[in-house]
Amino acid sequence: MKKIILMMSMLLLFVVSCGTKEFSVDVDGKGKVPDFELKDLNGKSANLGKIMKNGKKTLFIIAAEWCPHCKEELPEVQKFYNANKDKVNVIVVFTNNNTNLGKTQTYVKDNEYTFPAYYDEDGTVTRGFAVDGFPFNLKINNGKVDEKLELPVDFDSLTASFGK
Repeated sequence: MKKIILMMSMLLLFVVSCGTKEFSVDVDGKGKVPDFELKDLNGKSANLGKIMKNGKKTLFIIAAEWCPHCKEELPEVQKFYNANKDKVNVIVVFTNNNTNLGKTQTYVKDNEYTFPAYYDEDGTVTRGFAVDGFPFNLKINNGKVDEKLELPVDFDSLTASFGK
């Protein structure tokens, strides 16, 4: 019986370790952002941690397509992206919280958003950044959290923050 329990425990550990790698980022203490992969809304994988270390500052947002504050903020993010895409990385991660990929894809398409958008299909990124509400906005500089941006962000506040 002990051997069976041991074997089952080892199998469970193996299965869990094969899943998405969990991580934790200290967003208040200027923590480092680890390398992590997500798929964009078309299913193409990207290493977002590496993108955030490419020498440009990064606007990192975790949002939800159903969130009223996100719906107010994302048009401003699009405007900022259009004006600054050569100088600033913009990464918008949509949560799987109370929604699904299809609804998110439709929302992004209907609003004609062109900023880089990804989907957190298992909630790993939302948990890793200890998100407690949407939208969740960070300024990341060279792979480290620089500041948690005050809500709501708009074109002018983003321009001021990233102009520093």
